[in-house]
Amino acid sequence: MNVGEKKISVLVLKGHINLLPFIVNCLSQVKSVDIYVISNNKNEGVGRSKKIKNISYYPNTIDDIEWVSNLNKELEKFEIDLILPIDEYGISTLIKYKDLLHQSDKLVLLPELDAFYLANNKGRLSKHLDLFNIPAPKSVLYNKNEICKEPPIEFPILMKPLEGLGGGKGINLFNDEASLKSFFLSNKVDYPYLIQNYIKGYDIDCSVLCKNGDILAFTIQKGTLAGDSEFVPNIGLDFLFEEDLYNVVEKLMNSLNWSGVAHIDMRYDESDKKFKVIEINPRYWETTEGSEIAGVNFPYLHCLTSLNLSFELPKYKHVKYLNLKGLSKTIRTNGLFLFRLNFIFNNTPVKYYLKDPLPLLFIIYYKIKNMFRG
Repeated sequence: MNVGEKKISVLVLKGHINLLPFIVNCLSQVKSVDIYVISNNKNEGVGRSKKIKNISYYPNTIDDIEWVSNLNKELEKFEIDLILPIDEYGISTLIKYKDLLHQSDKLVLLPELDAFYLANNKGRLSKHLDLFNIPAPKSVLYNKNEICKEPPIEFPILMKPLEGLGGGKGINLFNDEASLKSFFLSNKVDYPYLIQNYIKGYDIDCSVLCKNGDILAFTIQKGTLAGDSEFVPNIGLDFLFEEDLYNVVEKLMNSLNWSGVAHIDMRYDESDKKFKVIEINPRYWETTEGSEIAGVNFPYLHCLTSLNLSFELPKYKHVKYLNLKGLSKTIRTNGLFLFRLNFIFNNTPVKYYLKDPLPLLFIIYYKIKNMFRG
């Protein structure tokens, strides 16, 4: 890829979700990229990374205008080519207040605000999927404080908040009417939510980079190792290809005229043999490093297409991947896995810390320190 010879300075914005280490690790694989960062946390390990040319800290603020103002200060200090927001807050705020940016032409490719809000709201997304005949679970919407007494969907069912939380938080599974009634007797539901039929099958996801609805890069990954609970992200993945799934995602992204990155949570339904859209994360994702290891560096490609530099649809390797939590869990289960050095160095994030160990050592230090505090 000859475009890699072009020097690029990228300002990465840490918002409310800590995706920063994943993005920095991916961008740092390209020598021609200079990484600048705005963060609100001086105690995070990534701040010690030698991969970052400059990191500036600003205190947490609930004022969007002030947040954009802090960004403008950084743009005045440094010669930045691109501004890269990585989570829901940063992306939605910069779409909304783009006109307040002193150098708005340096903002990476992002979706339209209405498309972002639609993708980020499970209720609106459910209606959109139905309108465009895109495979999805059956869903029924409920208002704030409304009690679901007899759902018009057969058990088992899932209850999900329409917005916010993320990472599987706030999702409840009910196998029968008794468990549903018990939940509402002991919980106040002061947020809108949906009831959805539980799909018997397996999790499988698709990560994409798009421009005006066209997919420029993608990876498909199937969960192989669950996290601490059923609905949190998987910590082990198999990268593979499923044509039927890709066709569903292609139709979805086109229907949204999507630009920028997204991570689509899907599930294979054993009953009708279809891949169904569960939700869209309109941001970067925790396994972004896994995609880079498989051969698709989404943050870098996002930068290239934002600079109108073209590239061929990248092919990715069908490999296994464990994030650091997955590696730790696997070693605890099977101590001999520690001796699979080739896999550990090539199929986990360990490779990012071999030449830059301080961020990881800092994280380990704080975890041990908090353990003794507890």
